[in-house]
Amino acid sequence: MGIKNLKECAVSLALAAAFWPSFAGAAAAESVQTIVFIRHAEKPAQGLGMLNCQGLNRALALPAVLLAKFGKFDAVFAPDPHEKKPDGEDSQLYNYLRPLLTVAPLAAQLGLPINTAFGYADSAGLQQELALPKYHNAVLLVGWEHHQLEGIVKSMLSQMGGQAGDVPDWKSRDFDSIYILTVHRSGAVMRADFALARQRLDGQSMTCPGPSRVN
Repeated sequence: MGIKNLKECAVSLALAAAFWPSFAGAAAAESVQTIVFIRHAEKPAQGLGMLNCQGLNRALALPAVLLAKFGKFDAVFAPDPHEKKPDGEDSQLYNYLRPLLTVAPLAAQLGLPINTAFGYADSAGLQQELALPKYHNAVLLVGWEHHQLEGIVKSMLSQMGGQAGDVPDWKSRDFDSIYILTVHRSGAVMRADFALARQRLDGQSMTCPGPSRVN
């Protein structure tokens, strides 16, 4: 077995152990975990690791949409902004700030910190964090890179007995999708469901918002 297969096996075992609740004697309490995955908002043609003005306007509109759909979130996640990522047509390295900037308005409105402990490509680390028992009754928001998100959701769903084939490909021009993973646990029984929703925030202004009042 190669090193890559060993690593994948280790991640699978860790996720299975974390996501499968244990109990002794009496039945464990029921829990429902909701994990909401969104892609970062729109970006400039040069990449730059940043949002463009349209993306900023989407990020500012997101809290109202997400809070109406899911209620209060318990934790928010985005990639480590110190990690650089090839971006733009020239694939130059930039600090990857887009997901963090996208979820920041919601985190600010709720008074929540943003967990940036994992780099954008550290899907295994993020999955293991999301599997921790402290999140079993939580509503979580994950803002990330879309290719990584698609793989993360498929991996988590398959680890929990779901069908990875239910997860659609995340299209390169799609900034509006919401991937939702709902995990029901009751004793040794676990069921994971996938759902797709829309923000309905396409077509935001290409002009950055100005100050509401100038003194």
